[in-house]
Amino acid sequence: MFLTACSTTPRQNDQQAFESQLSEAGLFLKTLQTLDSGDVAKTRQVAMIPVCVDMASLPSYAAKSDLTVEQKQELLSVARGTLDYLLAHHQEFDGRLPSIQMCVRGLRKILTEPEDVPKLTELSEYFERQKP
Repeated sequence: MFLTACSTTPRQNDQQAFESQLSEAGLFLKTLQTLDSGDVAKTRQVAMIPVCVDMASLPSYAAKSDLTVEQKQELLSVARGTLDYLLAHHQEFDGRLPSIQMCVRGLRKILTEPEDVPKLTELSEYFERQKP
């Protein structure tokens, strides 16, 4: 019982959960405020931040997890949806931003099928042309 009371894991997990939830709530609030302003392009940019962060971190989590077939399919579906969304609105995103660069790197790790490569290449090339 004494050793269990000394464990810092629950506190660390609680701290990580708190930080994650606080960050997520702040982003959703910012999204709502931007949406209220009527600036659709800015709203897309703000809303895309958590998607990009998730796309960047999901490959690492997936590699450490025992994913079901359904989870693998959902991951592919969300990644393809993200890629398609970025392609459809590519002019509204700045490929020089770290969040966008992280997102594209994550998508490259998730989407390895031949059918995905041309779209990834198109997006990457567009963002490369944005660099000074």
